[in-house]
Amino acid sequence: MIALPNQLPLLQFGDHEVVQYEHRWLKDSITEAAQKAGHNDWCFANEIAQAVIEYLRERFHGSVITIDDLYEKIERVLSHLGWRDIACELEAAPPPLRISLYEIACSAENGYELQFFESLKRRLRNTTSAAPRQIVVCDMKKAVKHLCGVQRWTNRCDYLRHEIVTFVRREICDNMRKSRRQFGLVLH
Repeated sequence: MIALPNQLPLLQFGDHEVVQYEHRWLKDSITEAAQKAGHNDWCFANEIAQAVIEYLRERFHGSVITIDDLYEKIERVLSHLGWRDIACELEAAPPPLRISLYEIACSAENGYELQFFESLKRRLRNTTSAAPRQIVVCDMKKAVKHLCGVQRWTNRCDYLRHEIVTFVRREICDNMRKSRRQFGLVLH
């Protein structure tokens, strides 16, 4: 595997690898741990997350880091700075997993909706099997316009958007019920 300079290493959790992750995810994890430790207005999560990202970008020598190793580094930083109680509350959790509706729409032959929905269903099932805390479904507007074959938003686009939102919510609920796990869903 090749690591590009000034790029973050791949994040590995279980059998899954995530290419993109960001500072906000780490900040949210640290903030959540601080709140669990009783520090509701703790203001250093942003700086610690940014320092970890900077370390990974500039000084980490590998091209892959496991989620456990990453969280261990964050725990060591927190403990070293005197926030052991927050370090103890930190839970290793994967970053939000993103699903691009536009990417799925483009892979559907000639923009056929049926194939789009089948591909989306497969993608949602694969994604939920990775046990994410949050799933971000993005590029709705581009996907709908592509599937409708239009440049400007129409009434047909409104209808298809509603169908996709309903479909995604139903699939997510079914997958949560089957896996007995809960996770957040963001649609945009």
